[in-house]
Amino acid sequence: MAEAQAAEEARRRDPVKLGIWIAAFFVIVVGLWILKKQMDIYFANSTLANRTDQWNHKKPQFDQVTNFQARIAEVNQKLAALDRLSTNRFLWGSVLNALQLTVVDHVSVTQIVGEQTYATQDPTFIGAGSSKVTLPGGVIEKIKLTIEGRDFDPANAGYSKYKDALCNFPFFVQHLGRNDGFVLEDTLGPLTLDPQDPSRQFKKFTLATHFPDTTRTDQ
Repeated sequence: MAEAQAAEEARRRDPVKLGIWIAAFFVIVVGLWILKKQMDIYFANSTLANRTDQWNHKKPQFDQVTNFQARIAEVNQKLAALDRLSTNRFLWGSVLNALQLTVVDHVSVTQIVGEQTYATQDPTFIGAGSSKVTLPGGVIEKIKLTIEGRDFDPANAGYSKYKDALCNFPFFVQHLGRNDGFVLEDTLGPLTLDPQDPSRQFKKFTLATHFPDTTRTDQ
């Protein structure tokens, strides 16, 4: 009897059998973990499908809102451009008003030409690496004013008096930034009889000036 109990106790303490039980336990644990992950994946896919379905139903509304926002941004950009144009544009009316206030005896203006040209300026870069600075590009506005006239008092250089009147007129002093803004282009024309009054003679002249260039940067 004692021998049988000893044999039974030895079988219970058999390390191989113990190892099998431990291995089986870990296999069961791993199996349960895999089952849990599969369930997590299943529920995650189910949630994703649900969210996708909800998104598909709401996407038209989202597209409508984003399109509306894009249109608002475009309109605001155009309004800003119009505002810059209205506040920064060159007003030729002010120039014409100044010209009608600078009348000189024996000088007749025959033609006024205003030239407004634009040149594109590409962005420029200053420095290198982390200290590199980008200067935005823009459009350079160039404005030239040309006045053609007749000097009916060539002996006293009437055209020169007219030129001085223009150069010293407050509007031109302010906008040209200098007192010698107008210059004589080419040379004076020859003495010519006035077709409306042959008793008078005149010389043709051309005065010109350039307003300071205006750079309008890209926004």
